[in-house]
Amino acid sequence: MFSEQVKYVRKILNISQNKLAQTLGVSYATINRWENSKNAPSQLAQNSFYDFCENNFINLDELKKL
Repeated sequence: MFSEQVKYVRKILNISQNKLAQTLGVSYATINRWENSKNAPSQLAQNSFYDFCENNFINLDELKKL
């Protein structure tokens, strides 16, 4: 589930919702909604998130199992 993926990545990288939001070019509220399963990301936003993960050496195959 995408919300679990976002939480996991933030925990692994020890970054705040605000920092992740700035990095991805979205608002803090957007990250918060993703984590709480209130909104699903657009395909573009999801791709940006996965690119961010790859750039930070997070295994996408393992991440997508969450």
